Amino acid sequence: MNIDDIQHEVFESFEIDGQLLPVVKNDEEKFQAFRNLLIARIEELAEKNMDKLMWLLYRVDVSERKLHETLKQTAPEQFVTVITDMIIERQIQKIKSRSEFGGKENDWNFDI
Repeated sequence: MNIDDIQHEVFESFEIDGQLLPVVKNDEEKFQAFRNLLIARIEELAEKNMDKLMWLLYRVDVSERKLHETLKQTAPEQFVTVITDMIIERQIQKIKSRSEFGGKENDWNFDI
């Protein structure tokens, strides 16, 4: 799994400037820096514009049912990290699906 693919889609959806990422030594540090930026953005949205946060979660296709179930079982101070991890998890699922199904030829032919 390429962290750059995940970052690109999340940064675009959540309007995060990729230039804010620090220079890092390895993929683990890169992932943590990316995750921290996303956490900061979600905190900002939760404080200033919860409607936009909910719209963005819908847009990136985070399951509303799963979100509600998870948040019921989570302490309020972990709200932002739980949402962040759900967003990252969903992006990973979408990338895997695209690589699994996107490259195959289909049998559909609409030529008459």
